[in-house]
Amino acid sequence: MINSRYQLIQPLRPPNPALPTEIFTVKDWDMTEAERQDIKVMKVLKYTHHPALLRLFKQEARVLMWLRHPAIPQVEPDGYFRCTTREGRHLQCLVMTYLAGENLTQWLARNGPISSDRAWEWLHQLAQILELLHGEGICHRDIKPGNLMVMPDRQLALVDFGSVGCSHSGTTPVGTSGYGAPEQLAGKGVPQSDFFALGRTFVHLLSGKSPIYFAMDMKTGRLLWREVARVSVSLGDVIDQLMAPTISERPKTARGLVELISRRSLSLETISPVSPRDFTPR
Repeated sequence: MINSRYQLIQPLRPPNPALPTEIFTVKDWDMTEAERQDIKVMKVLKYTHHPALLRLFKQEARVLMWLRHPAIPQVEPDGYFRCTTREGRHLQCLVMTYLAGENLTQWLARNGPISSDRAWEWLHQLAQILELLHGEGICHRDIKPGNLMVMPDRQLALVDFGSVGCSHSGTTPVGTSGYGAPEQLAGKGVPQSDFFALGRTFVHLLSGKSPIYFAMDMKTGRLLWREVARVSVSLGDVIDQLMAPTISERPKTARGLVELISRRSLSLETISPVSPRDFTPR
């Protein structure tokens, strides 16, 4: 029993000594019997002596205590605490709501690349979530398929706020190679850095291939992906705008992105040509 309250059920991922955190499902015994049927998630920071990791962990706790949205995990005021193991090891713990579903890495492996219609639907959902975050001065800073979930109601959820930061602040390089915006990986992230990662994520979802496997136009700095993914011109243009090499070429705000997606998704759809050798029937 952790903190005289939480009973570990099982790891949500295989334990990995190389990672600073471990994640478990837990049962909360400080609840009514009916409430106790609800599983929660406990994230444990193992390396509490590392100042940058500790700062990010506390930042994640504060943000998830503040935000209230059905597609974002929630942390109650007493959900962040410190504990000591029997061996005398000090740990930082964060307990949050459990969101049922599977992440998009798992979903993609099981279902294959998504259609343009599904892409428009998911883009709109995620743009609305980013509108909430950015409106509160918060940037996620690690959007990728593994940090997005499809819930039973078919809505997407945004999870793992371990790299979260405030808009226009911080110099710590964060993000995942292949998805993270160049300025963010250099420690100069801005809200539009989330748009870049969102675009790269949809390249993966539409093509079935990680962005790291695509070549880049050396003159423009743009990813050469459209010949592999069979997408509409409108959709391809929006995704290319999201992951434009320079910040000024991307949408200025999340509200503007929501409006752009709504406008373009209703426009006349024209499929981009695909070379027969690159097209695999799905």
